[in-house]
Parts: sequence; structure tokens; C-alpha cells
Amino acid sequence: MYVLDSSALIEVFEHTNLAQKVIAVMGDAELYTTSICAHELLAGRKSQKQLFIIQELLKQMIVLSHDSESATLSAMISRTLEEKGAMISSFDILIAAICMRHNSTLITFDQDFARVSGLKKVLLK
Repeated sequence: MYVLDSSALIEVFEHTNLAQKVIAVMGDAELYTTSICAHELLAGRKSQKQLFIIQELLKQMIVLSHDSESATLSAMISRTLEEKGAMISSFDILIAAICMRHNSTLITFDQDFARVSGLKKVLLK
């Protein structure tokens, strides 16, 4: 199962040239994202029209939530990154934990996810 990060969703949402890279990886797989990515998209919207479009996009996706198992994983990820001196944003840690909990592969343009060991990911450029 592939999970689209906010960075990948934005490219798809805006129909950019980079969206083709996301589509090439996913093929016709079912669309998944996380509740954290949904938050990032909704919080970053610039207009009521964008809000409507984002809400419609999210209705077509399966949105994975941050639950108690994800909380345990995110705490471990955070501690590991802090000990290595390689901390990333809290939102990215939560997203990584949700993906790991569901044994899914994250599709992202955000290179910070490279720091999370054990996370299955496709880092696009």
C-alpha cells in the first residue's frame, strides 16, 4: 500500500509536471494518506475554492489516523532521531509512524524522511 505525503498530494492537486512521478510510482493503486497530511493540506489552503477541492480529494482517499500504536512508534522515532542529532519536524515523525504502523510505503518529495530508518519510502526528486 502506498501513502501519499503532503508534498506528493500538492503536486497531484496542482497537476504539476512532478505529479507524473507520483502517478508513475502508484499506478492505479488505491489512494491513501494520513490524517496529518490532511491537516497540512487543509491548513495550507489559500481560498474557499481550494478548501472545497481538497475536501473532495480527501473524500476519494483512505485517510489513516494516528492511533495509540502510531503514538508508540512516533515516540521511538523521535527519540532515535534526537539521539542521532538528526531531528525532523514533528508532523513528519507522526506521518512516518502511521506509515510504519500500517506497513505501507510513503511517497514523498520531502527528503527529511530519508533520516527515518525502518520507514519504507519512495523519495522523489
